[in-house]
Amino acid sequence: MRTLLIVLLLQCSLYLGAQNNFGFYFNQGIDNLARDKYSEAIKDFTEALQHRKEAPNDYKVASALMERGIAKMHLENYSSAISDIDEALKLKPEYTDLYHAKSLIYLNAKKFDESITWADKGLVLKPENEDLMINKIRALEGKKNYKEMLAVSDTFLVINPRCVPVLNAKADALQHLKDFAGAVATFDKVIEIDPQNPAAHYNRGVANAQNKNFDAALADMNRGMAIDTSQRFVGLNNIAFFIKFEQKDYKGSLEYFDKAISLNPKFSYAYNNRGFAKIQLNDLSGAREDINKSLDLDPTNSYAYKTMALLYLAEKKASKACEQLKKALLLGYAIDHDDEVDNLLKVHCK
Repeated sequence: MRTLLIVLLLQCSLYLGAQNNFGFYFNQGIDNLARDKYSEAIKDFTEALQHRKEAPNDYKVASALMERGIAKMHLENYSSAISDIDEALKLKPEYTDLYHAKSLIYLNAKKFDESITWADKGLVLKPENEDLMINKIRALEGKKNYKEMLAVSDTFLVINPRCVPVLNAKADALQHLKDFAGAVATFDKVIEIDPQNPAAHYNRGVANAQNKNFDAALADMNRGMAIDTSQRFVGLNNIAFFIKFEQKDYKGSLEYFDKAISLNPKFSYAYNNRGFAKIQLNDLSGAREDINKSLDLDPTNSYAYKTMALLYLAEKKASKACEQLKKALLLGYAIDHDDEVDNLLKVHCK
């Protein structure tokens, strides 16, 4: 009898161990994903899927496929990421998170039409889903379709009027449409909901500066810095870039860029922005030093390549300027910012 009991206990132990294999690797993958260890996470989810028969249900298997797809997205392996989501959708086509994941992958791949398509499919299943709506709004922003971005934001805000990410998106659309007073009013609502959010104050400060209300803009920037003193360098850069530049006070901007850089010597944007100010002040050698420093810190900064092009144009070196403008486009300037690079190319690089 004792022998039989030991055998049964061993059998149960082995069974429970097998049952735990899927969960062990799945949880380890989630942990690595949270730590930005994407390659390790992919290996973990792959190992979990080797034990898919031990998963408690098909939702868990679909989740493993989805999380592996998200990890692949972070490594810019978009095609394989989509394949994982498609496999998961065959298992659980009603699982709304899969539509969010597929839309998000296409959004990161800058395939905005596809991102919208899959966000819409998910919204059919769950119209109130915030993640799907934000994906759609960001894809519309990528397409520079600001009117529809605004309309979609307003539609969702009827369902959830206190959704901060969508309120921020609405304000972004209003800024692009030059309705700066409307943007300020929208950021007012964000701050009413979350008064201790420094980004909300910085964002309203930008909108106030665009609306030429510089005193209010400065008050917002100072409030943002007071809330989070560890990020004061961001606020100082913002005062220079959004207020001093808007006032054409390029000399006055240098003081703020200097302070921002002293607080964070690795803040690449402040170097680039200070370089732009120096171009306006005809300090071309100082501008080149700052822009090169910005690119050393962040070689993927498309904005800095545009600024370098402006420097070459100031030096009457159009061919070199065109090379920098093309680099800016390749790095996504037109998608991430505005049409300035395209316009400069049309004028100077025929």
